[in-house]
Amino acid sequence: MRILFASFFLFIFSFSFAQITVESERDSEGNVQIYATNSDLIPYTIQFEFSNLQNLSATGGNYAIGVANPGKSKVATLKRGSANQSTNFSFKYSYLKGNIYAKSKSEPVYLIPVKEGTKVLGGNMTHIENRIRSEANNETYVGVSFRFDEEVEIVAPRKGTIVGLKMDLIEGKENLAFSREENYIEIYHEDGTWTKLMVLKGGSERVKLGQEVFPGDVLAVSGGENYENGRHIRMAVTKISKDNLGKLKYEIEPVKFWIQGKEATVESPDSFEVEHPKSLVTAEMSKRELKAYEGR
Repeated sequence: MRILFASFFLFIFSFSFAQITVESERDSEGNVQIYATNSDLIPYTIQFEFSNLQNLSATGGNYAIGVANPGKSKVATLKRGSANQSTNFSFKYSYLKGNIYAKSKSEPVYLIPVKEGTKVLGGNMTHIENRIRSEANNETYVGVSFRFDEEVEIVAPRKGTIVGLKMDLIEGKENLAFSREENYIEIYHEDGTWTKLMVLKGGSERVKLGQEVFPGDVLAVSGGENYENGRHIRMAVTKISKDNLGKLKYEIEPVKFWIQGKEATVESPDSFEVEHPKSLVTAEMSKRELKAYEGR
């Protein structure tokens, strides 16, 4: 069964680069307020690395973390120590897409991102290193793949906002094992994670940047007919985490799907028919959204 799931992942995070700019101001008490301006649609998590804090202290120490919401927001404060001493500071910063502090009210369950009633074969993807170097055994989790026999509609697996869209690639070469360029759509969720759906048919998008979508909403049409393993959709859910040194990094995390009447993770290859229960479609809707949904 292994060859069925030789769906490869390049482990490169492609996203729209936010223009994050940072500036500082001193208040009347000598504290330093640091502000970020974020021109993107969603929050970004900023990590500061202070190389000099003279008579100043930062919450979080030398690797302080702040969240830059769209627009201008305060992301850090440097507290002045002694009123009789001068202050000085210097730092560099980096940022990742998403809000590291955002949470869900409950653990989300995702729809299989294809049209309800479709028969699919689902399983974990494997890292590209395992294809390039046959002796490699990279077990890093990189997402899931769902295969099907015919072209199908690809749908939103969860409520969110469209924040990434690349749909201009027209499939050409046949029998590809993998491609460095693929059409994709990205959805940002309220808990600070984002879902990337890959292997879509060029020009088939039915959504636009900034649009809010709900589970089951049609996003595009599937691609993959030029892959050696046939038509499929690949899906990865990414969050921000910290490494052993406390520095920020991206991490693809396993999530639960609705499979054959219950919540389950996708692991070994398995065939089943896709179900989209109303309880999951409406799970993250507000009262206003639910009323509008039921009134359709």
